[in-house]
This record gives sequence, structure tokens and C-alpha cells, in this order.
Amino acid sequence: MTRAAPVWAAVLVTGMAYADELPAPDADGMLRLTLADAVGLALERNRGLLDRRLDREVQKLSLEVTEERWSPRFSVRPYVSRDRPQRRAGVSAETRVRVPTGGEVALRWEESHSDAFADSRTRSLVLSQPLLKGAWPAVEGAPVHRARIEEKIGILAVRRAAADLVVSTVGAYRALVGAVRQVEIAEAALQRARDQLDATRALIRAGRVARREAVRSEVAVANRELSLTRARNALDTAGLSLAGLLAFEGTVRIRPLGTLSVEHREVAYEAAFGEALRRRTEFRQAELRVEIAQIGLLVARNGLLPDAALEFEVRRVDAEPTDTQVRLGATIPLNDRGPELALVQARTELRKAERGLAELRTSIGIAVRQAVNDATVGLRLTELAGEARDLAEANLAIEQRKFSEGLASSFEVAASEDELVRAEQSEVDAIVAYLDALTRLDRVSGRTLESWGIRLEVVGE
Repeated sequence: MTRAAPVWAAVLVTGMAYADELPAPDADGMLRLTLADAVGLALERNRGLLDRRLDREVQKLSLEVTEERWSPRFSVRPYVSRDRPQRRAGVSAETRVRVPTGGEVALRWEESHSDAFADSRTRSLVLSQPLLKGAWPAVEGAPVHRARIEEKIGILAVRRAAADLVVSTVGAYRALVGAVRQVEIAEAALQRARDQLDATRALIRAGRVARREAVRSEVAVANRELSLTRARNALDTAGLSLAGLLAFEGTVRIRPLGTLSVEHREVAYEAAFGEALRRRTEFRQAELRVEIAQIGLLVARNGLLPDAALEFEVRRVDAEPTDTQVRLGATIPLNDRGPELALVQARTELRKAERGLAELRTSIGIAVRQAVNDATVGLRLTELAGEARDLAEANLAIEQRKFSEGLASSFEVAASEDELVRAEQSEVDAIVAYLDALTRLDRVSGRTLESWGIRLEVVGE
């Protein structure tokens, strides 16, 4: 089965109009699909991938909220109070802005009115800046930096899920094509067995072979009918498996339009391994998790410092002179081991992230080498299976000719028929296994989406 035409999928942003172009099911509920159709429908309809669309919308909003860390915050507080001597009403407003150095600027305004006293108006400007704990851009920007990295991890997770879905869909479609071919093999074998039975009965009537030969031919026909029933059941199972991935109802039966054919491809371990380290979403996610752990360690180390801050305030009440204050304060914990625990935890998380990255690199190397070996050996097995099938066909033709000449029994013909069926089935299995090996090689190399011509437009990317 040759590689499908490119599938351009706009996933997780807008719905695809791709499915509208697909042929409608036949009157008997049969839907005929190419491999490109199946992959496109899976990307559009699969419920698991659609759920990730909702997750991405939440993650994108979460990043936007985090990135508003240095945006101004406005608040207004009107109030009304009354006690025995007086009634009082007023309103206060405040604007706060965080700065990248960890400090904050606050502008406050308050105006009040009462029955017993004169109206009052207060305005103040407060600038505060931590000097040790929580100070400077690296620490202040840590939440935003972490959120942006987590956003990248979320986008990579969508790509990974899409690639896994493509692999599953391709495998299910290919299994369905193989099941169709197995049914065709079983049907052809049953027809040959019936033809052999008819030929045997004709020879019996002519007195050229014994009557017991008919019994052996009838047994062969019965066995072929049994094999055909099993093959059709396997075909139904494969169709339902693909329908489940495409989120179709069980009443829809899928008939693949593709065929099995060997796709020759040159594979090399070094190139595949290098590509895997560049493209594999899992490896890139692991690298980003190391960065997150490094940020956590930076913040934890900063948390050990004393809490010292400098504050400058300018305040004016009505027409009174402006009051200016400068305050320097510090808080030094004496028996709080929480920051020390946080530092130990951060170091542990970093070591675990670095170890996980190294282990993933090793496992990717093993997986790539195994996939390359499977593809190399699989291609050779398809060649050998084809040769075995050709020889089995030639042997069956010889036995049938010998039987017609009275030089062989129906048992020998049936044995040759069994060999041919096994050879044909083995060839189908070998081709499917080889194509699956190429698909796994694409997956472990991180190039599944590119290999199948799929473009994803992920929310937030």
C-alpha cells in the first residue's frame, strides 16, 4: 500500500471541511475510504483529540492571565456608613502595577463626605522594591517564563497525540486492507477447492480415480468454507476497530480503497537517531521540563534570602503639606525550615528531570535501532514471502496436472493447496508487518506528521 496523498489538516482551531467532500455511504451502509480519507477523518472526528482542543483553550487562557502579571490592576471601593452622630459616604480607587524588578507601584485616591465633618480627599503614591528575597527580573519573571514553557509542552502534547492517532489510524486501516486480502485469498482457495471437487467427480465418473478421492476433496471444501468464515469475521472486527477510531456508529461498514504494496525506503540508524532527537515531542518536552526545574531551583535559592524591602511613599491629604516617607524593613526568619525544604525539593526535581532526559535519549536510541532493524528485516521477509508464494503456485499447478493424469491423489493436491494458502497469507502478513515497521520508524523518528503530509494548527501556536 503506497503512502497516501498529503492530508492538510487544520486541527484544534476550526473544523475541517474535509469530510464534506467524502463519498456518502452506499445503500447497504458501506463507506469506501482511501487512507488519506481515514487519516483526515480521524484528525477531525476523534473524540480524544477533540477533548485536547478544549484543554488547549484553557491552557492558552491560563498563559494570557499569567502574562498579565505586569499589567495595571484597577479597583474602586465605594462605601456608605452611619452611626449615631453622623453619616459618612465616600469612594476610594487604587491602581497597582508590578515592575520586572519585583517591586510595585501603587497610586491611591480617596474622597469622603460626612454630615459632621468637612469633606476630605487623600492622594498617595507608594513605590516598594524588595532588595533580596523576590527581587530582580529573573525571580520576578519566573512564573511567566514557567508558564510559557508549559505552553510549549502543551502544544507538543497535542502534536504527540495527533501523531499517535495517525499511527493508530494507519495501522487500523492497513489491518483492514490485510483482512480484505485474506478474505480474497480464502474465497479464491474455496473456489479452487470446489473446482477440484468437480474435477474429481468427473474423473470418478470416467473411472480414472477411486471414489474415496471425492471424500478428500469434500473435506478440503469444508475446510475452505471454515477458513472463509473466519476471514470474514476478522474483516468485520478490523472494520469496527477502524470505525471506532473515526467515531462512526457500528452500523457503518468501511471498505478500504487502498491495496497492499511494498514501499522501498532506505533507512540508516544515524540519520534516524539524529532526526529523533530533533523532532521527537517527548524528547523536546523532557528538555523543557529540565528548564522548568532550573527555574524552580533559582526561585528556591532566592527563597533562602532575608525578606528585605525599600518603600517610598508620597501622601497628601486635602490642602495639607505633602508627606514623604522612606522606609527600609527586613524580616529574618530564625526557625523556619520551609525554604530549606523547598531548595532540597527543587534540586531533586532538577536531578530527576536531567536523569529522565538522559534515560529518554537512551530509550530513543534503542527504539530507533529496533525500528531500523525491523524495517530492514521486514523488507527482506516480503521478498522471501513473494518467492515462496510463486513456488507454491507452481507446485500446485504441477500437482493438479499430475492429478488429472492420474499420477497424484487429491490428498497431494489438497496439501499443495494448503501450502499455497499459507504462502499467500504469509506474504500478506509480511507486507503488513513491513509497512507497520516503516510507520513505527516514522513515529520513533518524530516525523509522522511530516511523513504523512499533515499540518497542524494548534490553539496558541
